[in-house]
Amino acid sequence: MRVTGLITEYNPFHNGHLFHLKKAKEIAGADYTAVVMSGSFVQRGAPAVFDKYSRARTALVCGADIVFEMPAPFSTASAREFASYAVALFTALGSVDSICFGSECGEIEPIQRTACLLNEESENFKKQLLASLKAGKTFPEARSAALAAEGQEEADLLFAPNNILGVEDC
Repeated sequence: MRVTGLITEYNPFHNGHLFHLKKAKEIAGADYTAVVMSGSFVQRGAPAVFDKYSRARTALVCGADIVFEMPAPFSTASAREFASYAVALFTALGSVDSICFGSECGEIEPIQRTACLLNEESENFKKQLLASLKAGKTFPEARSAALAAEGQEEADLLFAPNNILGVEDC
């Protein structure tokens, strides 16, 4: 039995989500899909377009096998906390074999490379990040500049929301 996990908001559920749900199951060779979905509030603290029950029901009708609610303190937090909660839940379940996410870049390698660099944060990265922040750059701009200084070719990858979530999922 293979289970793939999806970390979602479905705010609202649309055809792209349906495609992702079906494709994730296919690519992972999964028998089942487990979905972690934000509840009444979504990232950046906004209220969800539709209530969590309607969104969960739609996900189930469209092929998800089980939907877990992500508590508001995590669903409204940064991408790191959003992803960390979901990955921790999937790990604790002990039955999720893979996690599938969508991205704007459409490739896993640059996302994994970026995740590794951000996880390790070399001294040079930290210095570049701090210098960029002191120069008035936003955190995403500063982090991208620090990655570029590390030789990360896809440093601009972190300006797209699904890429950011994918990096944090990794």
